[in-house]
Amino acid sequence: MKSQALQISYEFFPPRTPTMTRRLWRAVGQLERLNPRFFSMTYGALGSAQQISIESAIAMHQESPVPVAAHLTCVDATRDETDGIARQFHRAGLSRIVALRGDSSTENSLSGYQSAAELVEGLKQIADFDISVAAYPEVHPMARSASQDLQSLKRKLDAGADRAITQYFFDADCFLRFRDRALKKGIDKPLIPGILPIHDLEKVRSFSQRCGASLPLSYEHLFEQVKQDQQAQYRLSVDLAVELCDRLAAEGIRQFHFYTLNQTDMCFDISLALGADVSILKIPSAA
Repeated sequence: MKSQALQISYEFFPPRTPTMTRRLWRAVGQLERLNPRFFSMTYGALGSAQQISIESAIAMHQESPVPVAAHLTCVDATRDETDGIARQFHRAGLSRIVALRGDSSTENSLSGYQSAAELVEGLKQIADFDISVAAYPEVHPMARSASQDLQSLKRKLDAGADRAITQYFFDADCFLRFRDRALKKGIDKPLIPGILPIHDLEKVRSFSQRCGASLPLSYEHLFEQVKQDQQAQYRLSVDLAVELCDRLAAEGIRQFHFYTLNQTDMCFDISLALGADVSILKIPSAA
């Protein structure tokens, strides 16, 4: 794959402790060297988690030369509350948002935006945000059918979203079939594969069961063979992610979104293997 054609973005989550904050900024500094397309910061919808998310996204935007996309969910909030956060991002100069409905913590959600499509429409009325939304190659766990899930995706994109970033997956054919179905539905905006390097197979297995992602049986066998060797596990994880991206690239995919889990060594090595170039950032001199 030619490095000029490769476009990679990286996702982080907001830190909760001073130690996590230091780790986050080390991770950001490491991946800045790859000149990524953008960084994204996930969103905690309630209480202190919400404020940490907002502050982390704005701080990253202010401190990093890489464009930053702030996640924003709309459940458990009124429309005015959600709009207020979007305006806060806009005032801070953040022009990119990942718009998500989110999972409600209560049985009856507040009278706010009822879907990600409504949220996209509302955001476009506030400012000309660059908006990404979520997509699910293996179907959202709450969707009634694959067809209904695709129709939901089309509504979000038709409402003004610029692209969709997918839930992670491990089977290239799964994504390619999803892309073909989307095209038949009239979806022609970019579908960006979400890639999750396997730092911990047990945690990935557990999370995949909750979110509806499939972990190939072959992966289980491969990791079993190297379970006593951490270096071999690391190399295997890198090789599997590179193999997945190479297969997608052979089918015309040129953009990838990596879920870093704030652990970037593996994402860095995968990106290099895919052809990304390491550059030395120019630090502006003090005025």
